[in-house]
Amino acid sequence: MSDHELNSGRMRRLMQAIGKRTIGYLKEDLEIPINKAYQIGEDVARMQLRELTSILALDAAEIRLLLAFSFDHALADRVLTASADGLEISADERDEMREEAVGEMINIVAGNAIAGHGVGNQIIAITPPVVIKEAKSISRHKGATFRTIEVATASGMMSIHFVGPKDFFTMNLDYAEGINE
Repeated sequence: MSDHELNSGRMRRLMQAIGKRTIGYLKEDLEIPINKAYQIGEDVARMQLRELTSILALDAAEIRLLLAFSFDHALADRVLTASADGLEISADERDEMREEAVGEMINIVAGNAIAGHGVGNQIIAITPPVVIKEAKSISRHKGATFRTIEVATASGMMSIHFVGPKDFFTMNLDYAEGINE
């Protein structure tokens, strides 16, 4: 197996782990029912974003990936409510707390997926999450590839966007196989 194939396999497994852990976190930790999770089967020139998006970067010698969790407003609100676990949140704090809740979710999911991913002694750096509101889309730059897993919940939609170099992705999108297992 070539270094390229090894790196591509690790990348696919990491993205699959992130998809599975996201679904598990929503269902088990936040008790948000999942209706369906599916992959978008093509690389697109423009990544469509939802009302609230949290982005972080994963970086290691052979893994460089931007990860964006993009939420419908209603689902972001549900994530906040489930995360706050009964705490009273004043109306003037709600927007900021919602942003913190989705930022924390992506941080937890990425950290758990990496920890359970079996990367050996390799250190994978995770940047702090950045939250953007009401952005419409992100254009793809030359050399980048976008892949997406859509998650439909009882409280709204979210997209898990993976942005990385083209050589880490295959065109048949096999990284997301088995996310619902």
